Order: sequence, then structure tokens, then C-alpha cells
Amino acid sequence: MPPRNAQEREDKRSRILEAAIQAFSRNGYHATRMSDIAKAADVADGTVYLYFAGKEELLSTIFEDRMRRFLQVGRAELARIDGALAKLRRVVELHLEDLGHNPELTTVFQIELRHSSRFMELYSRGQLRDYFQLIAEILEEGQREGEIRAGLDTWFATKCIFGILDEAATNWVLSRKNYRLHTVVPQILDFVMNGLAS
Repeated sequence: MPPRNAQEREDKRSRILEAAIQAFSRNGYHATRMSDIAKAADVADGTVYLYFAGKEELLSTIFEDRMRRFLQVGRAELARIDGALAKLRRVVELHLEDLGHNPELTTVFQIELRHSSRFMELYSRGQLRDYFQLIAEILEEGQREGEIRAGLDTWFATKCIFGILDEAATNWVLSRKNYRLHTVVPQILDFVMNGLAS
């Protein structure tokens, strides 16, 4: 396929994905029809099916694509940072900054994705698992450097950290986004870095 056609296909695919994000966010996953997405993307109804088998594939592609881009940016930034705690701090900041700048996408991730039968499959594989691995590697680096206690179960801690970030984003969406998501970063960092001990 000539490059021009390849670019056109990629542009159309991106338009469909963006239209799906807007439709899922505004109307809800179950209420959204593929024809709604096609109309918003300014393509024929049948065109959407040339790219995606249905809403489930659209939803999972939105999630996987976004996670892939987030990991690329995150790894590039972390490569320029020294020290495990500084890296962990930046991961927390990036996670909430990224979601805070994309309220419609955040609604899809935090609310609509949970309505999909593929949610648990997406939750346990692919890009999200790579994200967990990235956090776990930072914690392991901290253990080697003496910044993080040696006895810590890094995979358990990784899930706890992600759980805090996930809940913060969900609370933001359910509050109708009446505050900026990144404003909770200091509270989360204080809890993650300092824990519960006096």
C-alpha cells in the first residue's frame, strides 16, 4: 500500500477512536451505537467495521493505545531521572497529569471500561501489565540502592500504588471534575513515600 494510503488509513482510524472516546464518555458505553461513532467520525457506518469488529474491540484498542503511548513517554522521562524515589514520584505525577488533561478519556477508563466484559482480561495483560512491571522495577531499583526497604513485596506494593492512583482518578470523574486532578499528587506522594508510621 502506498504511504499516502497508509497515512489516510491511520488518520481515519484515529478519527474513529477519538469519536468513540467522545461517544462513550458522553452517552455511556452500552447506549452508544456503532452508527453514532461513525457519524461523529464522519465516515460511513460500514467503514468503522473495516477497522474494528465492534464496540468491545474499540474500547480495548482505546485502552491499549493510550497505555502504549503513556509507557513510551514515561520510559523516556524516567531514563533521564536518577534515583528510584524520584522516578516513582514522576510516575505518580505523569499518571494523574495525563488523565487530568484528558477528562473524556478518563471517564472512559474509569467508568465505561468497567462495563466491558473484557475489563478483567485487559486489566491482567498487555500494556497494563507492562505498566505494573515498570513500577515494580523502580521499587526493586530502590531496594538495591537502599532507598526502599529490602523486605517489601514489590509486586504487592505496585498494585497498591496503582490502586491509589486508580481510585484518585475515579473520584475525580465522579466528582464531576470540579477540581484539577493533579492537585491530589502531593497527598498521594506523601502517603506512598511516608506511609502510616508516625
